[in-house]
Amino acid sequence: MAKTIHTILYDDVLDGSKIIEMDNCVCQLSVIRRGYTEFIKEMKEELSKPALYILLNRENRKAYVGETDVFFKRIANHTANKEFWDEALAFTANDNSLTTTEVKYLESLSYETAKQAQSYDLSENSQAPTRPHATKSQEIKIKEFFKYVTLLTKFVGCDLFEKSARQHPNVQVSVPSIPKIPADLGVKPEDLAGRDVTIKLNGVIYPKSQMGYAVIKEYLKKCPKTSINELKGIFHIGLLGSWGRWNLIEDNLEAANSQKDVDNKYRHLIKEQFVLTSGDNVKFVVCNQWDKVNVLNLLRIAKEQGWSYEIVK
Repeated sequence: MAKTIHTILYDDVLDGSKIIEMDNCVCQLSVIRRGYTEFIKEMKEELSKPALYILLNRENRKAYVGETDVFFKRIANHTANKEFWDEALAFTANDNSLTTTEVKYLESLSYETAKQAQSYDLSENSQAPTRPHATKSQEIKIKEFFKYVTLLTKFVGCDLFEKSARQHPNVQVSVPSIPKIPADLGVKPEDLAGRDVTIKLNGVIYPKSQMGYAVIKEYLKKCPKTSINELKGIFHIGLLGSWGRWNLIEDNLEAANSQKDVDNKYRHLIKEQFVLTSGDNVKFVVCNQWDKVNVLNLLRIAKEQGWSYEIVK
């Protein structure tokens, strides 16, 4: 369906601050250049509401994803305390319908999507935003709103959410830190040494190379509605340790079929029986690079979920 996008320029300056809206859409984008204090004052009423916002430095390809109940106050704080940015994108609802829970959910969804795109450095976010519980109706509303967030972000020439974007050479994409392996995990690296070691997870025996697949499969049994982006946030590339040259979760099956090592071995479990489907109906495969060290990260997750596991030799 065709969409009409309206742009309201401030002081008739094309590359200055502006308001962007679409017909039959509650999502409103305010583009704010740093230092445009008069614009912020004049738009106080519009900006004094819950918002998902993104602070940008396009030249250095750095971004910060945040949320707030009152954007008018938050932007003043970031102007005083964050130096890196020169432009802010603030997404609000022109019918005042966004709740605190919903903007927090949007913040988490936006951060995860931008992180997976690897187009901007997100290290200004010291940690990944926590996703709040939302009702099913809220999730539907949020994901519909997020469609317009990505559309309008692209409309203003920002490729923050674009997976195909060329990564800037100075960008170092931040990866969530991995919690320390619990002392009571019951397994040590030396217990996992050797090619013949297998692991019984919830009663099913798997070789080490299939443990990523096994844990994610079990997680989807427990939480079948988990989206592909949510899975990528939970099972992030950092869990692979030194094997993090490949995506842990690869939803581009063609790419997975082309990724081999010098011995002509695939880096993912690509056979049909290992293809999984996310809660939003995206097919994906899982990396098979698990050794005696990084497999402990998977067992930590299994322990947190209360699953049974044991080493079988």
